Amino acid sequence: MHLFYILLFLVLPTFIESRQQDISLNEETPIGTIIFDLNTLSSSAITYQLLESSSLISFNSTTNLISISKRIDRDTLCPYDDTCSKCQITMKFYDMFYYDILLLIFNINDINDNPPIFSSNTYSISLTENNIPGIKIRLSKADDIDCDINGVQLYELTYVLHGHVMISSINLLHKQQNQTINQPFYLFYDTNFDLYLIINQTLDRELQNEYIFTITANDYSHTISSKLTLTVLDVNDHIAHFSQSIYSINISYSTLPGTNLLKLTAYDPDLEHNARIYYSLLSIDGTNNKNDLFQINSHTGELRLISNLTQLESKHIFKLIIGASDGTNNAIPALATVYINIIQQSIITITFGSNRISKNASEVFIEENLPNSTFIAYITSDKNLQILPEGIHQGFFIQKLSENSLTLLTDRSYDREKQSSYDVFIRSGDNERNFRIIVTDINDCRPIWNTSLLNLNIHSQLMILTLNATDYDDGNNGKIGYRRKGYMWPEWIQLIENKLIINCTNETDNNCWKNLLNKDIFIDIEAYDYGKPELSSVMKIRLYRSSTRLMFIKYEYIIVSIACLLGILFVLFMICLCICYRKKSSKKMKEIMDDNSTKQKIIQTSSSEQSSSAGSLYGSEKSDNITLETAASCHLDMFLFSPKRTALVTDTTYPYTFLNKSSINQTDNLTNKLFHSIQNDLSLLTDTKQDVITNQGTYV
Repeated sequence: MHLFYILLFLVLPTFIESRQQDISLNEETPIGTIIFDLNTLSSSAITYQLLESSSLISFNSTTNLISISKRIDRDTLCPYDDTCSKCQITMKFYDMFYYDILLLIFNINDINDNPPIFSSNTYSISLTENNIPGIKIRLSKADDIDCDINGVQLYELTYVLHGHVMISSINLLHKQQNQTINQPFYLFYDTNFDLYLIINQTLDRELQNEYIFTITANDYSHTISSKLTLTVLDVNDHIAHFSQSIYSINISYSTLPGTNLLKLTAYDPDLEHNARIYYSLLSIDGTNNKNDLFQINSHTGELRLISNLTQLESKHIFKLIIGASDGTNNAIPALATVYINIIQQSIITITFGSNRISKNASEVFIEENLPNSTFIAYITSDKNLQILPEGIHQGFFIQKLSENSLTLLTDRSYDREKQSSYDVFIRSGDNERNFRIIVTDINDCRPIWNTSLLNLNIHSQLMILTLNATDYDDGNNGKIGYRRKGYMWPEWIQLIENKLIINCTNETDNNCWKNLLNKDIFIDIEAYDYGKPELSSVMKIRLYRSSTRLMFIKYEYIIVSIACLLGILFVLFMICLCICYRKKSSKKMKEIMDDNSTKQKIIQTSSSEQSSSAGSLYGSEKSDNITLETAASCHLDMFLFSPKRTALVTDTTYPYTFLNKSSINQTDNLTNKLFHSIQNDLSLLTDTKQDVITNQGTYV
């Protein structure tokens, strides 16, 4: 039976028409995603027999659902389809209901899932100076295996020229080049899709011998950079120059042959063999005849005495013409005049220690930070010696050995950053000599920043900060370089030489503003010198945007501040309320006391009136009723004005039972009213929580 189906499927396509369905599918769609439902092609249930398929896509014959079974990578599936014109996966089914062939064609769409890649992170090229402007240097492009539409769309060239940052860019998608063709260097993209660096100026090695370019490729989703170094090669386009045109020296007739009289120095701004200087003695006293008195070293420029002058006592001055050239053919030499004066003088002999000295003994080099009392020189003469300057701040002190000999020692530990040289003048009779103490540098000063924390407000899309640390050392010890400190730098911040470039101009990359909106960004820059050992210091830079400074105050701080303010207001309100309540209570208590006093007076008055009424009513007879009334009044007064106002206790007997109405005259209404008034006053004066028992009681 299976063999029959196989033969049927092989024969049917020649007789049965086929249907085609095109389906769009993005690469990198997750595995297991359902990409098509065959049930949507018909309203009734149809059975399909799979004829052809791919391992990347699976078919469920029960549900008629088609899903992804493996990762689909268009760049691997169709590696040479740069234009994304056609990259398909085909499935073939046999429709068991309509008896025809169904073709499902899945068109794989490219997504931008691969970054551009340069073949190298650094490139180096060389070009001689005095070039003709317009030279084209072909550059290596960045490769992107995505389709052209998702490939590199933007190239950008960044470099520093005369302290200014220059930017040149090309937009490949819109075929646009920014207005940079007038710049000294710019990018060019020709019709053959090649990338070039155009040198639009004449290079001069003596002005700048190296240029560093940063080339950035952007596919609107990924950015990658490469560094290009252009080295300017030297040509012999300068002649030699003397440091000064006239020299004058004094010697005596006793000067020994072989003494170095003077060292002449000429310089050439060219490089290496183009700057090699050759010296020559052109004439003595206007004649170019060969002489036996003076000789100059053609390589070092040292002028030396080669004969005795004792036989020339009538000669007092010599005029020498010295020439210097860079050795090229037909080079025009530089000229200098040397006057040699012969004078009568005493002999001064200077013997220096182990310190390095110049060849004409005019300079002695002493390293800084050496200990005090370091030996400088031993000086002798045939006459009395005098060392100048005299004082306590000359940089040396004199150790007298005899009238005609002494030693010079340092009087301090030299610090070149405070003073780099000291002059010593020696006088003996009419003869004078001098030399200079040169303090040589050691790397004892680290680079210094103006501040340890720099707050930088990012208020524009492109900002350039010139770094300027200071090192007080000399030469390489004081030469400063700058480098990143730490690795977590945003890619929109670049450090080129001493320029910190904050570039937020890339309209497709909003990481710059997003990062600044979320929080402040801190970066560290290290300034280091080229001395041995290397010394460095770090400055921290805080980057922020002023428009977001209000967000710097957290909402929690605002809520806490409001809560504290409300708490303070509540406490003040409660204090005021308590003060008012106390004033009101005091006033009320005063009124109660005044009222009680008034009532006491009324009671006393009533008692007296009652007594007098009783007296007038009954006369002077002392009956039981009168005695009872008087006793009751007495005890009531004692209770009313007693310091303790206690409740009436019912279980205590008292000889006078004045609550028994049968024992009191029923007709005496005044007495009853007075009693009830006193009883009400007593209830007001007792505490509110006490229960007054009105049956019986005793007074305390």
